[in-house]
Amino acid sequence: MKKIVSLIIGMVLSIQLVSAVSLYTYAESDTPSPKIFTVTPSEIIMTEGETVKLTITVDPEFADQSTVYLHSCEYKTIVSHDGTVTAYSCGEDEIIVEVLVPDDSSDTGNRLYHQEVKIQVQPDETLPAETRSELDRLQAKSPIGDFQRRTLELLGILDENAPRITAEQVVEILQNTSTPEEMIAKINEIHGYPDYIWRGDPGDCAYWLDEKGNDQIGIVGGAMFFHTKIYDDGTVMEVTALYPPELSSEMSSLSPLDYSDNIYLEFNQIALDYNNPVRGDVNHDGIFNLADVVTLQRWLLAYPNTQLADWKAGNFCDDDRLDVFDLCLMRRELIYGKRNYSQTIVN
Repeated sequence: MKKIVSLIIGMVLSIQLVSAVSLYTYAESDTPSPKIFTVTPSEIIMTEGETVKLTITVDPEFADQSTVYLHSCEYKTIVSHDGTVTAYSCGEDEIIVEVLVPDDSSDTGNRLYHQEVKIQVQPDETLPAETRSELDRLQAKSPIGDFQRRTLELLGILDENAPRITAEQVVEILQNTSTPEEMIAKINEIHGYPDYIWRGDPGDCAYWLDEKGNDQIGIVGGAMFFHTKIYDDGTVMEVTALYPPELSSEMSSLSPLDYSDNIYLEFNQIALDYNNPVRGDVNHDGIFNLADVVTLQRWLLAYPNTQLADWKAGNFCDDDRLDVFDLCLMRRELIYGKRNYSQTIVN
């Protein structure tokens, strides 16, 4: 047992080292400068369902060697690679435009420059009352993320009969594609948009294989892919790790599951009791799942703006403090089911 715990700790420490290197590289190269490129407009007022095209002009000296990245900070909008911004949720947002250019003076050989585009999304007053009511319900019931696909359907941006990806198609993509980024891009080519996306991390999302979410593909951290099946009452029936291969091996002995999928319950308007605390539910959304593991890991690594809504739920060692040992036991309980960990580790 000690060997198993040591192995998991080693995996976590490896993640820490990779994260530290990534953060250092980004911080070292993150030097904003208006001389490298310009973005227009820099401030936009939009209405739900409206699209606006950003114009990004890179200095001719760097134009042929640069790479442009765009992403939304608050997920009130969706921004595509060509600079098209689609507003789908009311409120304030900020589009970050980043340009990576060669720089021999940098340790990495490149330097990353960025600018912000401030956006205010206003409600579409012309929407039918029934549509407005459903949009408001989905947004009010989604404090940690957005029901993106359904929202885009209600706004008329996406056809309600647009195709959904199948489990077989996902497996084929994962088997024949080299990087997680390319995998997600190919999934989006078929499915269009995620059915649900968690705020704070664009790599955490879910694609439903049916309209209610009983059968879904979940992505955690932009690199781990899972196939989850859910009963009509919201109880998770089965979770299968699809990628990476070592994750599939780690979850091969997954015990029967008895927790509920909070997002499924919210979308399908199934009541959930928030008053009874759930062990492991550090983000306090009513269930213990992979999102809690990721949240605790980010908190331990001191990621900016990462908070624990209920830290005691993650105290698996029962020693009134949180550390890597709690994370290891949390991961193990999620994968293998409930055990008497304190007694096992002592022995």
